[in-house]
Amino acid sequence: MTEKPSNTTNHQRLKEMMCHLTPKGAVIPYNICYDSNDELWVASKGGLFKLDNYASKVLFESKNEFPKKIAPYTQVLHHNGKIIYVFTDDKAALTQFRIHDLNGNMEHEQFIDGKIQSLAINAEGDIFMTKQPMAGQDESIVYKSSIDCPLGLDELCSSFDFAFQAICVYDDNTIAVATTSLPINICSKQSIKWIDTTSGDITGTFSKAGKGDGEIYFPRCMQRYEDDIVVMDKTGRLQRFHRSGDFYQVAARIDAYLGNGFVVKEDKAILVCSGIVVDKDNESLCDDWIEAIRLDGSCWTKN
Repeated sequence: MTEKPSNTTNHQRLKEMMCHLTPKGAVIPYNICYDSNDELWVASKGGLFKLDNYASKVLFESKNEFPKKIAPYTQVLHHNGKIIYVFTDDKAALTQFRIHDLNGNMEHEQFIDGKIQSLAINAEGDIFMTKQPMAGQDESIVYKSSIDCPLGLDELCSSFDFAFQAICVYDDNTIAVATTSLPINICSKQSIKWIDTTSGDITGTFSKAGKGDGEIYFPRCMQRYEDDIVVMDKTGRLQRFHRSGDFYQVAARIDAYLGNGFVVKEDKAILVCSGIVVDKDNESLCDDWIEAIRLDGSCWTKN
């Protein structure tokens, strides 16, 4: 039995995108943030890039000479006029943790063993991070540090049953962390845990693995939106959940596998996307871009 044709956009989204990242060298972007001047920072395998308010002009760039050597999940955050940028050498499994000012000047640099998968910071300057599981590793840990003293990594929460992946600050006392059962494969089961930022206790669990409403399939990024949390997974859905964990709505939907990360700006998700598209000459190519979508049930294609 053949599968029905997929309902995807396929075309190169030059008219829809806010910014075409590929020509700028920001290939395979994973994360994005706004700073206090409403300027955009993009973390990609190609390096760190600062764009103006309209995402049209590059104001600063720190390019990686060999993007293919960079591991997935480069990260960028803004906190009180500082930019935290993280990228990892894939083969060496060694992460570079940098702090820049808003002009791009580097103020701090350190190296962390392992591959950082996700990074978040709360209003108090507490940093939370997860690492990608390494071969033979049977424990997954959420680490806690501080922007004032990032050299020390404390273990906040650990598990031998599941891996901690995407992470999101809900408030100063609570983070949300997407988890998946070990070993990680296509049959792994996902859920989202609430974790107390002081005790490290898991205070709640919501959602389950699947592709239906309220179910998640390998979450890639999570962000707080108003009093709720928005979860983007590999299916391209941006689902909105209440603090109670109850499903509220599919706030937006893009094509599967293209969205790597997003930041909420007013009533929109500003997404970094990467994947194979078809150009005007009907030839396939790898493309990278930024695109906005309203969190009101908007969709790239008709359901």
